[in-house]
Amino acid sequence: MTSARLLSVALISLTTIPGCTDSGTGPAARNVATVDVTIESTEIEMGQQVTATAVARDQFGAPIDAGPVTWSSTFPPVAVVSPTTGQIVAVASGMTQISATIAGKVGRRTLTVSPPPILINEVFPNGDLPGGWVELFNPTPHAVDLTGWTVSGGDITRSFAFPAGVIIESGGYAAVNEVTLPVELGATDAVHLFNKFGVQSDQYAWTGNQPGTSDARCPDGYGPFVATQTLTRKAPNACP
Repeated sequence: MTSARLLSVALISLTTIPGCTDSGTGPAARNVATVDVTIESTEIEMGQQVTATAVARDQFGAPIDAGPVTWSSTFPPVAVVSPTTGQIVAVASGMTQISATIAGKVGRRTLTVSPPPILINEVFPNGDLPGGWVELFNPTPHAVDLTGWTVSGGDITRSFAFPAGVIIESGGYAAVNEVTLPVELGATDAVHLFNKFGVQSDQYAWTGNQPGTSDARCPDGYGPFVATQTLTRKAPNACP
């Protein structure tokens, strides 16, 4: 083989070696393709605070550091979120979307806010005499831990706080004797119930209660209060 032919073969071989071209081809640049949003819990209660986090991912699905996160809420009246930290505060019942923006890409997660689940179901002030009580009812399909919940009379600055371990099962009841409250119930008075996040779950006020009679919801949990002489402490109300 002549020298000229050897040189020609060598040049052809060089042009076919991968990665040796001057075309500038190399590893693809990584760009933000998606943003994954995670919330501690996507179903929370009014007054509850949770934190959202976000991870940017490139076109290959791998995490990528692409700068700061900017947070927003679709419906701030339902839940507000800090634009820089992702801390969420539940304001009112409803649904909203919590969004995270990184390098122009947006990720979203739906958040549901529920009202406090426990209701005042029956009140027995017993006029101005001792021996009264307040009954609570759980209308939800799941048990509720009352730890940190509070009950007060008309003066909400003075309240009784449930200790740890008090559970109301679904469809169940709990009762607080008036001697447990800072101020006993009167013939004309009110009672307030707050969840552990400080949001009022329920309230009821009455006037001129007669000894031996109570005010009870009919039906349990949902109906209006009606006066009754049949006391049903920690049991279904005796509705007419």
